[in-house]
Amino acid sequence: VGGALVPRGEPGALLHEPAAIVARSIRMATEGTVEAVDGAPVPVDVRSLCVHGDTPGAGAVARAVRAGLEGVGVRVVGFAVTDSA
Repeated sequence: VGGALVPRGEPGALLHEPAAIVARSIRMATEGTVEAVDGAPVPVDVRSLCVHGDTPGAGAVARAVRAGLEGVGVRVVGFAVTDSA
C-alpha cells in the first residue's frame, strides 16, 4: 500500500523467472517505475538493485540482470565507484 514492499511470504511478492526479473530491473532503471501488485506503476528512484543470494540460481539471475541493464545502456558499477569515476 502506498509504495510499500510486499512481504516476501505474500503471493506476488517475489519474481522467479529470470526474464521477468531482468525486465523489471530494466524498467526500474530506465523508466523510474516498478509495477505494483495491482499493476499500477509506482515511481521509484533506483540507485541500486539487490539480488537475494538465498534465491535458487541467484548468480545466474545477477549475471542476466547485469547483461540486460548494460544491453540498454545502463552503467553498472560497484558501490565503491562514484558518479565522478
